[in-house]
Amino acid sequence: MIERTNLPIESADVAIIGGGIVGLAHAWQAARRGLSVVLFERDAVAQGASVRNFGMIWVVGQTPENLPTALRSRALWLEMARSADLWAIPCGSVHLAHRQDELDVLEEFAASAANHGYRR
Repeated sequence: MIERTNLPIESADVAIIGGGIVGLAHAWQAARRGLSVVLFERDAVAQGASVRNFGMIWVVGQTPENLPTALRSRALWLEMARSADLWAIPCGSVHLAHRQDELDVLEEFAASAANHGYRR
């Protein structure tokens, strides 16, 4: 569990700059390993967004080599949400094709997904 303390900055094992999705991931993993962490965020309340932060953790479209890492990442974020009592709903997604080439890509993915570890 991540908690806020008045730990002197000079005595922290790890310093993280930015409380976005990547900064929080590093801070949480360091804390899970028993390290003391100080996180620097420019605002009092999280309000910015990076290109990686859309409120979704997607594993769709990963290469077969990257899929295990993506699935592990998703599992870790769900674990963190539970331990911090954050709202997170694991759900699927809907992908639409507007043009034939988009449909071709979706059909190709659907035909090979099970062979790469994706489940329906």
